[in-house]
Parts: sequence; C-alpha cells; structure tokens
Amino acid sequence: MMIEQHYDEEVLAGFLAEPIDSAARDRHLAGCSLCKQTLNSIRNTAGLLKQPDVWSRESFSSAPRPETLAFLRNVQRTMSDEDAAAAVYVKQLLAGSRETWASRLAEHPEWRTAGVVRKLIAATDRAIDVMPADAVEITRLASAVADGLGNSDHATQLRGSAWYEFGYALLYTGAYGDALNALATAESCFAAVRTANHELGRLYLVRAMVYRALERSGDSLPAIASAAAIFREYGDKERSYAAKLAEGLALYSSRRFREALRLNLEIANEETIAGRWRAAAQQNAATCYRELGDFDAAIEHFVKAISAFESAGMMSFRAKARWTLARIFVARTQYEPALRMLSELRGEFSELGMANDVAIVSLDIAEVLIATERHAEIAAACRPAMSYFESAQLTASEAARTAVTYLCEAALAGKATTALVSDLRMAFVVQSKRPELIQAYC
Repeated sequence: MMIEQHYDEEVLAGFLAEPIDSAARDRHLAGCSLCKQTLNSIRNTAGLLKQPDVWSRESFSSAPRPETLAFLRNVQRTMSDEDAAAAVYVKQLLAGSRETWASRLAEHPEWRTAGVVRKLIAATDRAIDVMPADAVEITRLASAVADGLGNSDHATQLRGSAWYEFGYALLYTGAYGDALNALATAESCFAAVRTANHELGRLYLVRAMVYRALERSGDSLPAIASAAAIFREYGDKERSYAAKLAEGLALYSSRRFREALRLNLEIANEETIAGRWRAAAQQNAATCYRELGDFDAAIEHFVKAISAFESAGMMSFRAKARWTLARIFVARTQYEPALRMLSELRGEFSELGMANDVAIVSLDIAEVLIATERHAEIAAACRPAMSYFESAQLTASEAARTAVTYLCEAALAGKATTALVSDLRMAFVVQSKRPELIQAYC
C-alpha cells in the first residue's frame, strides 16, 4: 500500500507561476488541506514581496520624538513627587509600635498611593534583618494598599511585588502556609504583566525555600532550577548566587552534605558578590561540617558567619547562626558556654518578635539544665518565655506557648526529662510546619 507524501515548499513554489485554478486541478492539492494552506501562505508572502514599501530604503530618524520625551518626563516627575510625599507618609505611618500602624493607615486614605507601596517595600529590607515581625506587618500593609491601586500594568506589577515581599516575610517568621498563599497571589499578578519575568524568578526562589522548610525537596529543586534559568537569562549574577544557596540548602535537606558543602564553599570564597551571600554560605558550610562530624571546621565557619552577619547589620541572621553554634557546644557537652548563648538568644528572639524560636530556644535551655542535673532551675528558665507570650499576645503562636507551658508544668511536678523535651520539640516543629496550622503574623 502506497502512502502519498505531502508536497515540500520547493514543489509548492512551482505552482506560483500557474493560474490559481490550474493549481486547484492538481489531484493531491485538491484533497490535501495542509498543502493548500501552505501554498496559500507562500502565495501571500510572494505577494507581499512585490510591494514597493517592503524594499524601501527610507531611513528613520533615531532622534526621540518631543511628545514621547515630554510624556516620560511627566511620568518621572509625577513618580518623584509621589515618592517624596510617600516618604513623609511612611515615616508617620511607622511611628510607634506596629500594633498602631493599621489603624493609623485607616485614618489617612490619602496615604494609599503607589509611592507609599514603594516606600513600604523599601522599609522591608531593613526590617527583615532587624525585626522580622515588623517586616510582616509592613508588607501586609503594602499589599493592602497595592490591592486598591487599579489594574494598570504598573499597578499590577507593584501589587505583585508587595505580595511577594509579604510572602518572604511570612516565610522568615515560620508562617509557611500563609507564605505560599501570598506567593500565589504575587505570581498571578506577575503573570499578567509581560515585563515581570525577572520578578517571577525571585518568587520561584522564595517558594523553593518554603518547600524546603516543609520538607518538600521534590518540589524545591525544580523551583530553584526555574529561578536560576531566569536569572541567567537576565545576567543577574547576584541572584544566581542566591539560587545556588537555595540549591545547597535543598541538597542539605536531602542529606547530600558533601555536595552542599562544596557548593557553599564556592560561594563563600567568591569575592565579587555581596557580603550577605558570602555570610549565608559560611553559615551553610558550617552546618554541613557539623553533619559530617567535623566540629572544629563547623565552629570556625560559624564564627566567620556571625561576624559577617553582624558587619552587614543582619541581626536576625546573626542570631540564627549563634543558635546553631550553641547547639554544637551542647553536642560537645560544653554546657556553660552553650547555656550563656542560649539565654542571650532567647532575649534576642523576643526582641525580634520571633515567637517560634523563643519556644525552641527555651526547650534547648531546659535540655542543658537537665543534662547538668539542674532540674530545679527549669521552671524559672521557662518564665521569661511565658512572660513574652503573654505580653506579645501572639495567638498565632499557640503551639509555641503550649510547648513552653507544658514544659514548665512538668518541671514543677518533677517530671521534666530529656525524653520529654525531645518529644515537645518534635511535636512543636512538626506542627509548625503544617500549612493549615500556620497563621499570619499580623
């Protein structure tokens, strides 16, 4: 049985010199819609090539049109004026405690401008390093203002940026489920704007970090790969290193410690990138050394990371690095320096508004006190954490409050044991990673 083949473009081009009706009399063309469509396309293209405008060598002026320049200057002037006013508004808005910010914004509808959203997003960079709970509230307000800005491309992209920053702040405070929801909202905004592809890369990277926290490594690595591809396309060297850091964390979570260590040491030794990435790489390398049993190397790199974070003013990151170093001291039975560091860290986490970390550090302190047979001090060690939860009134951290309360009651009853502390830590950490149990830090 013979299967008739389609005509290639060279054969079809031969019909151009013949009348249209003669081509239609060809047996194959008469019954093949695909070849007829291809012939029509070739005929249309040939017709266009006969038009004199196609071959015109008229030169076009490269000078900008005056009306275009006037429009762009007007836009620039409007944004500049709006940002100048927004700087004053945001300074007034963020005065006092964060509990007062939402009500103050409600009293000033004139503050609901694109400039205010931009200034709030700018304020987040500092807040996430110094006071993460403030960053959550700042970005929540920014997204609320952005939601009322209309549907232009500029407003939509700005709305996506506000929700992205909200998602990142929620990630850092442990609200993983709400972080994923915020990132989904941001993605829908960025997807609607053709110029927002780079922002999608940043979003994929943060989403990968959430997946890692939720121990979804199968989802984390593809998200990192998508982000890295976008950063390479844009030649964004800084964020390419951020993607490498995220990849290292995903490898660490998969217990591929040597691969993660090699990648992080490469970043830590790269002098051409920002200090914050090198500091993070030092910390991650230290954690890999710890898992590989090389505690001396781990301590060396943690000390470097702590110093680098402090130089960069990244105090919440510095606290996290000191915490892991304290845990190494516990593992090496160096209890006194560990206890001093853990007590200091609990105070730092309280000031930073990081409720989950306050609870876990309290459990660490209890573990050291049990190991040194100082059971009578456990209840007293729990009280600062209890006072923090009561004063902060953080209903979102009910699991943290419950863990510390249970430990305190067990200590008073003489039933605080290492096994109990371990069980509380595991129960609390698992619960805090379930998206449906995580509430926004508002």
